[in-house]
Amino acid sequence: AFLQKFQVAEMRSSILEHVTIVDTPGVLSGEKQRIGRNYDMPQVCRWFAERSDLVLLLFDAHKLDISDELKDVIEALRGHDDKIRIVLNKSDQVSPRQ
Repeated sequence: AFLQKFQVAEMRSSILEHVTIVDTPGVLSGEKQRIGRNYDMPQVCRWFAERSDLVLLLFDAHKLDISDELKDVIEALRGHDDKIRIVLNKSDQVSPRQ
């Protein structure tokens, strides 16, 4: 089911010659978690992590809550800790008080 939704874009660039970037769908939270997906997101993330040199986990600075699905994804990435980097996205839009 995941591969049915998979899309590819190619950009020719000498600096990117040996680079492949995979942008997976976002992790579901709240009511959307109950609706579910047609595939196992944590298993998809594990499959990519096993074949990747680097895994970037992006968090929205305005939405720092961790959903059940995100917990499952983090658990699925266990054993690949050395590849994981966490990016706090939109952090420039957060005030010091937040």
